[in-house]
Amino acid sequence: MFRSIQWRIAVPFILLIVISMSGLGFYLTNFARDSQLENLRSLLEKEARITSEASLPGFLTQSGNLDALAKKLGGEIDARVTIIAPDGRVLGDSDEDPSTMDNHAARPEVKEALAAGLGESTRYSTTLNEEMMYVAVPVVNQGNVLGVARIALPLVTVQGSVDRVTLVISLAMVITTVLAIVAAGLIARATTRPIREITKASKRIASGELGQKIPVRTKDETGQLAQAFNEMSSALNRLGGDISAERTKLQTVMANMTDGVILTDTEGKIVLANQAIEGLFNFREKDVITKPLIEAVHDHEANEIVKLCLRTVQTQTSLFESVVSKRFLRAIAVPITEGKLIGVLLLFQDLTELRNLQTMRRELVGNISHELRTPLAGIKAMVETLRDGALDDKEAATDFLTKIDSEVDRLTQMVSELTELSRIETGRAELEMAPTDLNLLIEGVLAQLHPLAERQQVTITAELASPLPLVIIDSDRIRQTVINLVHNAIKFNHPGGKASISTRADRESVTVSVSDTGIGIAKDDLPHVFERFYKADKARTRGGSGLGLAIAKHTVQAHNGSIRAESEEGKGSTFSFRLPLKSTPIQPINQI
Repeated sequence: MFRSIQWRIAVPFILLIVISMSGLGFYLTNFARDSQLENLRSLLEKEARITSEASLPGFLTQSGNLDALAKKLGGEIDARVTIIAPDGRVLGDSDEDPSTMDNHAARPEVKEALAAGLGESTRYSTTLNEEMMYVAVPVVNQGNVLGVARIALPLVTVQGSVDRVTLVISLAMVITTVLAIVAAGLIARATTRPIREITKASKRIASGELGQKIPVRTKDETGQLAQAFNEMSSALNRLGGDISAERTKLQTVMANMTDGVILTDTEGKIVLANQAIEGLFNFREKDVITKPLIEAVHDHEANEIVKLCLRTVQTQTSLFESVVSKRFLRAIAVPITEGKLIGVLLLFQDLTELRNLQTMRRELVGNISHELRTPLAGIKAMVETLRDGALDDKEAATDFLTKIDSEVDRLTQMVSELTELSRIETGRAELEMAPTDLNLLIEGVLAQLHPLAERQQVTITAELASPLPLVIIDSDRIRQTVINLVHNAIKFNHPGGKASISTRADRESVTVSVSDTGIGIAKDDLPHVFERFYKADKARTRGGSGLGLAIAKHTVQAHNGSIRAESEEGKGSTFSFRLPLKSTPIQPINQI
């Protein structure tokens, strides 16, 4: 209960009211009693003086009728009247026989009356067995004290009157106290209502329900508090919206970044990670938050660069190959400071493709140089031989010129293929798209290469699906692709071997497959067969420029299709490419 500010306000006021009203009731009760007693004392004093005057003749005449006088006056004033001699003898009493009564000289009121002219005493009467008030005055004649007149009344009457007053006062006090307590509770509740409303609204804000408002009912401090809360709530709502928008932007940027990002604290523990880094190091952000960096990436180089950045508070860079993803990465560690160092932003850039491209570029230059150097060296040797006198030998000169012509044709074909490959890769090749029957196209290719197959003693078969939907393609370039694949199936086959070509279709595409029973391709060489100038040690050493499969790959991709190779060394190979049936925009190779 005392956790509530309402009761912390109300209870002290209730206690103050109860204590104040109790004190006031006690005071009023005592005051009423004292007033009643004082009134009774005054009344008894008056009656005692009247009795004193009435008994004076009896003292003067010594007639002995004072007892009768006492009984008469006692009946008239309804009080006990006692007439006492100066020596304490009772001369008359309204209630008792004077001769049987004790000497009253020692009574306090009698002694005080004789000494001071007025005596008063309240005590228990053994004669009447009740509490009595006694008031005594001397009977005086010309300065001589003749005796004492005493009036007495029981306090029962006074006490009854006091009890009635006390009851009234107590009831009034109780009613007033209850009303005051109820009023204090209501006032405290009304006073703290804005605080309760603010508390409830604050809890809703804490649970994420921003923009809470509470009514402003007054212009006092609680009203000002409510107004301030509403303004704060509006500001928080705006701030929450801004933060949410910024968070959405940050999440969008982080989710769409191709570079991996990790944010760590000053102890090297992960605070934030994006999706790209999850793919690089094969973990989920929720599983590594608050964990040390080394436990997530398992790369010593990345951990060391973060430590160095934290130690030097300077940007650090490192190149390494990840043992987890087998990717070549560049790590950049940037210190995050806001007056002091609070963490490190770690950026991982995947340079694997760039390194591969650089390697391919070097290999391309080397391959071109090699492919050009061999025929040029042959041509130069044969020209020098002719210059040195072979021209006189017509038969030798003719043979040399034929070989030179063959080498020049080889160089011309290589340059033509390089030019074609470059045009396709850069998207400058214009494809002449038209609906085409692939079965008819394949039959034409088989007829063209039939003589070559006979010379190589290779049997070619066709399994063409019928009917086959028309596909929208550049028929000349796809024909060249089919020629390259069938030509390879014949060239890299054994005498007496077999080659087959098949077509099949589904709802979305048409697939062409070329299989052979030739020497096959080694497992390590298979991923590289579509690269420029790549020649496997066993499967690709029988002449050729090494560009045919590269051109085939990019031609198919330019048609939004795909090509793949399957092979087992010594058992043959299968090359398949898929072309979509729907006419889709041609995708430039430089975006593939």
